[in-house]
Amino acid sequence: MIQKNPALMPKINILNIPNYYCSYYHLGLEQLADLRYTPDKEFTHLNNKPFLVIEHQGKVAVIENDDPIGVDKKSYDACDLYFATNKLLAREDYNWSKVNPIYPHYSINNCWDYLRLFGAKGALEIGAKEFLRQWYILYRRPDFLNMERRSLEGNYVFFAGSIWKKEPWANQMRADFVQACQSNPLINFEGGMNPRSDGDLCGLPPSVMDKRYTPADFAEKSSRSVIGFSNPAVLDAVSWRLAEYWNYCCFVLGFPFKIDMPTVPEHGKHMHYVQDSSEFSEVLTYVMKNPSYREKVSQGGKDFFEANCLPKTQAKRILDLLENC
Repeated sequence: MIQKNPALMPKINILNIPNYYCSYYHLGLEQLADLRYTPDKEFTHLNNKPFLVIEHQGKVAVIENDDPIGVDKKSYDACDLYFATNKLLAREDYNWSKVNPIYPHYSINNCWDYLRLFGAKGALEIGAKEFLRQWYILYRRPDFLNMERRSLEGNYVFFAGSIWKKEPWANQMRADFVQACQSNPLINFEGGMNPRSDGDLCGLPPSVMDKRYTPADFAEKSSRSVIGFSNPAVLDAVSWRLAEYWNYCCFVLGFPFKIDMPTVPEHGKHMHYVQDSSEFSEVLTYVMKNPSYREKVSQGGKDFFEANCLPKTQAKRILDLLENC
């Protein structure tokens, strides 16, 4: 829980109860302001969903952390600004005038701040069972720490991914990355695709299957991986992995984004882009044989993260834009 002096901080009203997807922005706002839960019936339909609605100096901002399934029209009409993690370039509604992009983030452990802010009132709003379930999900997430800048050495690469029934391309790209790592003699690989509870491999070969990892194990192993694959996520969303990898000083490999960002990461400076999975083998070999390039991109990614993606930095950007809209 953050220690602060509320008397010296601006007041921000939280108008709904977000789910754990929003924990990164909850933390950033906690670092800047005195938060108060003041439920607004206009936004109760967003309770326990990946939305965080705030009121600051009489203006309202909606922060959407969902997959890019479309702008929530009701809250869009009621707010002054609408921020979307996955502002899909190809969707018309994400190009409406009040919609703004935000930088990558990931879910973190702020379970005690969640409990303190929403408490018994929140449990009554969404039900005690669901409230405790959200608290426990947050509790199992890794704590946020701006990791110390470092140089990752060695040849350890970790990747683990879920199988999504309605995302065959994303499944195949991640399976291709696993296979490229498994077959590369320069890489000591751990991981694979996580088996589904229904046993359906969705057409992927058994050779890419591995096991499920706890959030703590996943974070620890990812933090030691010299290469991080920013995999395609549901409906072309940006993966939580991206911000985590940058924070860990990993070399990030990924596809060009189909979402808008306030600043687009540069190829060869902040990450390395590929156009197709057929490039994986060649790129992985090049990266492992050229530590200077790996170091350049890894440190560039950390620069990008510290300049744009820290929770407090992101929260400040949102409040600045809201104050001046």
